[in-house]
Amino acid sequence: MTETNLPTLISQMLQPGFYPHPVIEPIELIQTHISYVLLTGDYAYKLKKPANFGFLDFSTLEKRKHFCEEELRLNQRGAGELYLEVIPLTLVGEQYHLGGTEEAVEYTVKMRQFPQECLFSELFGNGNLQENQLEELGRVVAQYHAQAETNDYIRSFGEVSQVRLAIDENYQQAEKYIGGPQTQTQFEETKQYTDNFFVEHSELFKNRIENNYICECHGDLHLRNIAFWHEKIMLFDCIEFNEPFRFADVMYDVAFTVMDIEARGRKDLGNAFLNAYVEETGDWEGL
Repeated sequence: MTETNLPTLISQMLQPGFYPHPVIEPIELIQTHISYVLLTGDYAYKLKKPANFGFLDFSTLEKRKHFCEEELRLNQRGAGELYLEVIPLTLVGEQYHLGGTEEAVEYTVKMRQFPQECLFSELFGNGNLQENQLEELGRVVAQYHAQAETNDYIRSFGEVSQVRLAIDENYQQAEKYIGGPQTQTQFEETKQYTDNFFVEHSELFKNRIENNYICECHGDLHLRNIAFWHEKIMLFDCIEFNEPFRFADVMYDVAFTVMDIEARGRKDLGNAFLNAYVEETGDWEGL
């Protein structure tokens, strides 16, 4: 999308004079299918697109405000120094403003901007991610989970019936790719394995619920959502828009990180992270 095709609000936010603080020009715009992020130098501003994909619904201003507030609340758990505030955007005549006394027409999450080379994914790619950093990450994630909220509603997402809903949905979506990335035999064998697992390990699922291992997790804990900045590991950009993605067994987060590291060809670093996490939590059952 060229600048001329952008929404007027975003075009105005690309102008240095829009902000009450100094900016580094040119202001950089990053787009995903669900958001705009404007990088101004010291601060980044994130806006949600008015999208509805079923699993995610930002279609109304009220919903975008709610999920901006949720994004702030949830990410302050693991990256409180990054996530600063939710700011209303107002319109006077044809000019948009950051804040103001007029009725809000949009909302943005204001964050501290940090260098991209601080991302664990960048550190890995540059060969600078060391075993001791993965061990420290294991301890940080353990502490993150120890402080995560849980209650009867959240724990209900650990019930076999709830977990099966997600698994069955995956199979429904994957079935159309038989004959491409997977064969009919691979599909059937994988589905049989998970079907058997639910039957044979029903007590394990009950134990995980009773021992409070189902909590408000991160939900998207891969290396691009982990940073080392100001001598501190930060976990950011967690899932705010979908409860089933976030209300899960703590090992969901752990497995996501291990999977990402191993997919990059460094099983040893994945093991370093996993071992440190389990040693910190004592959650051998989760393995």
